[in-house]
Amino acid sequence: MIKNATTQHPIPTEATYVTVILPIAVPKPYTYIVPDDLVERVQFGVRVEVQFGRTKLYSGLVIAIHNDPPINHKPKPLLAIIDETPVINQAQLTLWKWMAGYYCCTLGEVMNAALPAGLKLNSETSLVLSSVFDGNFELLNDKEYLVAEALTIQDEITVSDVQKILGQKTVAPIIYKLIQKRVIYVKEELREKFKPKKIACVQLQEPYASDEESLQVAFEKVKRANRQEEALMAYLMIYKKQEYVRTQDIYKKANVDASVLKAMVKKGIFQLYKKELSRLGGYEADLLDSPELSEQQIQTIDAMKTIFEKKDAILLHGITGSGKTRVYIELMNEVIANGGQVLYLVPEIALTAQIINRLQKLYGDEIVVYNSRINDNERVEVWKSALANKSVILGARSALFLPFQHLELIIVDEEHDPSYKQMDPAPRYSARDVAVFMAHVHQAKVVLGTATPSIESYQNTKIGKYGLVEMPERFGGSVLPEIILVDKKEEYKQRKMQSHFTSVLIEELKGALEREEQAILFQNRRGHSPVIRCNTCGWHQECINCDVSLTYHKFSNNLRCHYCGYQSAIPQHCPACGDAELSLKGFGTEKIEDELKIFFPDARIGRMDFDTVRTKNAHAKIINDFEEKRLDILVGTQMVTKGLDFDNVGVVGVLSADHLLQFPNFRSTERAFQMITQVSGRAGRKQKRGKVVIQTFDTGHPVIQEILKNNFKDFFNREIKERHTFAYPPFFRLIQITLQHKKPRILNEVSYFFVKYLKEKLGPQVIGPAIPGIPRVRSYYLLDVMIKMPRNTTNANRVKQIITEAKDHVRSKEGYSTIRIKVNVDPY
Repeated sequence: MIKNATTQHPIPTEATYVTVILPIAVPKPYTYIVPDDLVERVQFGVRVEVQFGRTKLYSGLVIAIHNDPPINHKPKPLLAIIDETPVINQAQLTLWKWMAGYYCCTLGEVMNAALPAGLKLNSETSLVLSSVFDGNFELLNDKEYLVAEALTIQDEITVSDVQKILGQKTVAPIIYKLIQKRVIYVKEELREKFKPKKIACVQLQEPYASDEESLQVAFEKVKRANRQEEALMAYLMIYKKQEYVRTQDIYKKANVDASVLKAMVKKGIFQLYKKELSRLGGYEADLLDSPELSEQQIQTIDAMKTIFEKKDAILLHGITGSGKTRVYIELMNEVIANGGQVLYLVPEIALTAQIINRLQKLYGDEIVVYNSRINDNERVEVWKSALANKSVILGARSALFLPFQHLELIIVDEEHDPSYKQMDPAPRYSARDVAVFMAHVHQAKVVLGTATPSIESYQNTKIGKYGLVEMPERFGGSVLPEIILVDKKEEYKQRKMQSHFTSVLIEELKGALEREEQAILFQNRRGHSPVIRCNTCGWHQECINCDVSLTYHKFSNNLRCHYCGYQSAIPQHCPACGDAELSLKGFGTEKIEDELKIFFPDARIGRMDFDTVRTKNAHAKIINDFEEKRLDILVGTQMVTKGLDFDNVGVVGVLSADHLLQFPNFRSTERAFQMITQVSGRAGRKQKRGKVVIQTFDTGHPVIQEILKNNFKDFFNREIKERHTFAYPPFFRLIQITLQHKKPRILNEVSYFFVKYLKEKLGPQVIGPAIPGIPRVRSYYLLDVMIKMPRNTTNANRVKQIITEAKDHVRSKEGYSTIRIKVNVDPY
């Protein structure tokens, strides 16, 4: 039997216990006993090393310290306390508990999403000499002796160390025998991933560092070594301009190498050291003087301050180009001046490039960025910055989890954007809604800003939950773009269509290029062609793991699945009938880019979609190229609709408005209105009036007409009536439950028992099960169940409890434990 470290600590008479969250999906936190030698060090919010299960170790978070032993199990002791100070605070825990309850998940899943990877620890197996081993090596064979001897020299070794010691790969039998003989035991060691960033620097030794007059002596020492003399002069020149000098700076300035610095170290002039630096970047430029506020901006700020006296949340509805960002900055300045913190949320990394540049010029090192593109080490540093009361945190939805100390203002820019919704894994939360609750927890204020408000947020202003401030005019007197509606049916009839471009769009693009203006083309589908089809029998290539067609990508010359990543070569013949006549159907951003080069061979064309912005800096490079006019036409998916501000865009083209309007979702018209309006707002910024060309087969569609008139209120009034009639949000709350299994038979059986249980408790509120539009993804078959219920907090809590009971009910049945059940509160 393995002697485990957990048996080393006797339970004291008056024991201290801690409640610990583990970063796994267990229904509730676990209770551990605190060994006597750790009682004085344990505190709320620190990470602790604990055993869960038979041998697995985790780093958990202490959320309560008490004297109540668990009733149904014997508590295991804490193995170690990792932190000296807390890494989370009470406000975070309050938020986590609310999220776990509202979004039907466990506290451990919220913790797993909240903590950066550098603060979650890896479990690595190590070997430790047993405390009961008496040092008698006579019963050990040669190989066992070598391992035991190594452990008498070192406190612990890893399995890979044993392989090196014995010079063989197979060491498990030897380790097992040593465990049986109680010579060693297996210890799970938790090792932190985070390592601070350090750079090689050089500085003067004493007395030269503190006595400038003694530098003459240093120059005497190097006067016969020209390269050393140049290195010393270079150091003094660099040191006058910055607080530390990197070795690389010396190498570059004096054109010397490492051998020169080593020689000067021997002479007692220089000393080399490692300096720890922040990975977040330095922006020491002087704060820029901001231009004067417009009358509309002044009135907006005054109105918001008045509303904030009574309400904690405001919807700032300002048309594209109205100057909302400047309003945010004025509010931020006031908070920062009072020593408070600001959280500035953007929907995704695609939005941050320009905003980061603007805010960094204003706030210098007082702003840090937190999003999915920074690495684990950078994430840990931002986490520590929030703990240290850094003034401004700008980030995507995950920035909500940071440990703010004095949060006073949350700005949710482009609050309508669907990217604020986390889809997988749990918690499947809406960052906009969490931000509103988070402001309540911190007693802070929240601003929801957008040119195209979500139906829910605008309705909240109607019922008095949020305040409403509107900015109906563009900043600087610029006017909204001219919108040109082009009927694709007529273009086809008159044979004016050129590939996927109407004659009107082609002419407008030509005119823009002649005027040396830029253009943006929007098509919300990436890749070259969505379908490859046989013209004879109708066969089309599908993914082997998902029930979707493979998309052709010309750059890689293959077919790809946009759901699971499966790739396939292009077939030469139809696998069904053998015919060689295969054709590509439909068009995505890659095909548009390709065909534009035919119509405009001299134009510089760029593309911005998921395929071109995969790397850390790729998106910023595309934005910079377009901003600095190294690109004439930018083709993109919804990324190009999101708040980008360019002053030379003369034409914006929406290539297929119908695809947005015909999507099978109750939010399709809302999304279409938002996307087309947002991308239209990219045209004609500042003093030029731009043009927007919308290509559609249905020019009479009410949403298209409302976009033409820029009439959000008419759109909202019509849409809200439909939502009320058909019992959709914001009047009803939706919970979507997706059941998944690799075997259709088991999936159907589970869905029967699951839905039966729900309907017995909830009746007609339960709809389904139903086969979704894509019935199989990543080899898992899917069935959807929808719960539609009135917006009532008490009722919602009851429904969520019943869902949890239903999950436990089906998983307890034999053969059904492998079913996957995903609960998505407020889907879409």
